This record gives sequence, structure tokens and C-alpha cells, in this order.
Amino acid sequence: MMSRAQFFAMALSMALQFTVAHADLDIPILGAERPVSLADIAGTSTLITVTFSESGARDTNLQLVEVHSDRIIVRTSDNDTIPYLGDAIESITLQEGLIERRHRSEIDAQMLRAEHQRVVDRAWMRLRDIFNAAANNQQLRIQAAVCLTLAGDEEANNYLRQLAESNDIITQLEATGALYLAGDAISDTLLRQGLESGNRNARAMAASLAGLTEFEEGLEHLNIMFQDRAVQLSAPATRALARLGQRQIVPTVMDMLKELNEQKGEAAIFALKKLADDAVIEQLKFKLLEAEGIMRFRIVRILHDVGDPMGMDELQYIFESYPTLAPEVALVLASEGNWDATEFLRNRLTRREDPTIANLRYRARNAQALLEGGDPSAMAVFQDLLRQEEPEVFNTVFELMVELGNPRLITLLQPGVETIDNEFAFGACQTVIALAKPGFRERLLLYREEFGN
Repeated sequence: MMSRAQFFAMALSMALQFTVAHADLDIPILGAERPVSLADIAGTSTLITVTFSESGARDTNLQLVEVHSDRIIVRTSDNDTIPYLGDAIESITLQEGLIERRHRSEIDAQMLRAEHQRVVDRAWMRLRDIFNAAANNQQLRIQAAVCLTLAGDEEANNYLRQLAESNDIITQLEATGALYLAGDAISDTLLRQGLESGNRNARAMAASLAGLTEFEEGLEHLNIMFQDRAVQLSAPATRALARLGQRQIVPTVMDMLKELNEQKGEAAIFALKKLADDAVIEQLKFKLLEAEGIMRFRIVRILHDVGDPMGMDELQYIFESYPTLAPEVALVLASEGNWDATEFLRNRLTRREDPTIANLRYRARNAQALLEGGDPSAMAVFQDLLRQEEPEVFNTVFELMVELGNPRLITLLQPGVETIDNEFAFGACQTVIALAKPGFRERLLLYREEFGN
């Protein structure tokens, strides 16, 4: 295998394909009230009929799941998934003449081009290599097993199941979290044991998993942890109760906004965004009248993220008036297309700064914000940062790529998939799979909200 440095020398020319559009198969679509494409239908619940070229046979009551360069993937009324070669299809007819509203996000409907699919296929193979080589690295082996389980690998799934049935509560909960990521069923009994454990680390892990899986049987334990003075317990319990819609925590969480402890403050922001309704928003606006410092910034973040106009106005004011906060606020504003913030970030990228981990990680977040705001040239910043030897830096880039969720970033990850550094290669492979599988990506983002990795 080539070294990582050698492979990254190839990446920029590949990355320039980022903006190339994917062309649909040339299959006539009948029965629509207006001109539509296969991409318009994919991912909706619209029923279609496929008519085949040679026989004239018709297959009815199908849903279009995916579109590839040479085939389509459909789901039958029996919930079976079947590929049909494009060359064999004469036409597709919309049975009701309508395209129903999508229930998935736009990113879910994006199809992989052939060059992206090749990277995905290679990532599965590389993950098997990493799993086999990680006998002495349990954490890496667990993470690789998650991705392999997504592909139906029984050995990887059995490995996680065996860990979940071990005698160590921490190992059991780690494996349970891995099974959650893989979309597999997890044990309610184990969650109860974790919440009742005398091990504080186990209780904290169980609280996070209870929130992610909406484990309502754990409410009594979660409420006790919520009142605990130790942030190790109260923060995950706060998030879990918010995920479970427990509105009675709102008054206490409002008071948490003034906490100096960052974990408690972030937990409060998370919970109030989850539980935000008209009453909560009005309370936040009232508190904003007298709030200062970090509490004010936290309230503004919540108002902005729930879509209240006052949040945007306040962020703009902070960006213009408080130079020390401008770098953080610019990330938010630029991702939404604000011109002044975009120019601020572009200028920041041209500055010579010490290559500290903090500066490099900010540089990665800067690139993410510009990409979200529609500037594809910032992808070259990701490429440059992936050359860094610091795990904190390249792992940050992988995490931000998952947040962006654009499958066209897969091309940029090809060199990382092939590198001989297994830790680095795993990060690249996991990111590729997350970009290719929206369901996994969603669970991975939720998991990282809880566990930060």
C-alpha cells in the first residue's frame, strides 16, 4: 500500500469532481402532471409501475429507493428490495400521477455516482482488514465491527453480541452503544442494570443510551441523576430527559444556562432546543433582556437554532460588536450565506497562523462553514488538513464531513481508505460509510452528541 502522503498527492484532482452533477438514467416517466426526473421520485412514497422492454411485462406497486448509473433499486409491497437494470426498462409510470412529499431529508435522496460506489466498496474491504488486524485494540475492533454489521457480517455482529453479554458492565454498555450504531436491537435489561449500577461511569453511559433509544422505563433513575450535583451524571440525564420530552425539567434547565461549567451549559442548550415551544421561547427572550456574558450567548444560540428572528439579529450584533466572539459567530452566519461572515472566514484562511491543534481544528470548522454556505473551493482545506499527523486534527475533519453529509465528499476520502495507518484508515472508512448510508449517519451524529466521539 502507498503511504498516506503519497495518496493525498492524488486527491485534489479527484476532489474537483465534487461539483459535477449526477445524470439520471434515460427512462421515460409517464403519468406525471409535470415533467419529473427519477431523482424527484426516489425516496418518496409514490407508487410506480415498471414496464419492461422485451416482454412488455409490468411490475406494479413499487417504490423507487435508489438510482444508479446503470440500474434502479425498488422496494416491493412485501418490503423486498430489488435491482432492475436500466437497459431492461421501457418506462416508469406514476400510478397516481403525483409525487408525494419526501419524508427523508434531501441528503437521503442523493444517489452515488459510480466512482463514489467504488470507494464505498473498497471501504467495506478495508474495514474487514482493520477488524482482523485489531485483535489487540478492542476499541478499534468494536468500531470496525459496527460498520461491518451494517453490511450483514455475522462474525462482526456476533463479536458485538458476545461483548454485550460479558461480565463487565462498562464493556457491555460500550458494545450496546455499538449495536445501537449498527441499527441492531439492544437489551432493555442491560439499560436498567446500567442505570441502577453503583459504577458512575456505567450510570452515565446508560443514561445517554436511554435517551438515544427513548427508554421510558428509565425515567425514575434519570430524574434522580438529573438532580445530582455531579455533571458527569446530570448532563447526560438532562439530554436524555429532553429526548424523552419531559417538560417538567424546563425551569431547572433555564437556571443551568448561567452555569460556568461548559458541560452543564451545553446540556442546557441541547435540552431547551429540544423542548422549545412558544412558552419556552418567550421565557428565553425575557431572560435575554438582562443576560450578560456566556449566558447571553447561550440564549442567543438557542433562539437562532429554533428559528426565532431575534436569534439571528442578536448573532449579527455580536459578530459586529464583540471581536473575541466573532470567530465562533462567523461559523454560524457563514454557513447560512452571510456575506460579511464568509469574507471574515476566507480572510482567516489566508492568514499565517501557528499550526497548533486548536488553530488547525478551527481551520477545519471554517472550511465546513464555507462549504455549507456554498463555497466548494474550501474542500481543498480539508485535503490539506488530512495530511496532518495529529489524530485530533484529521478526526475533526472526518467528523465535520459526516456533519456535512454530502456523498460527493467520498472521493476526497479515497486516499485515507487506502493508507496503511489503520486508525486513520478506519476514520476514513467510517466517514465513507456514513456518507453512503444516511440511516447510519443519523445514528452516528446522535451518538456523537452524547459521547463526543
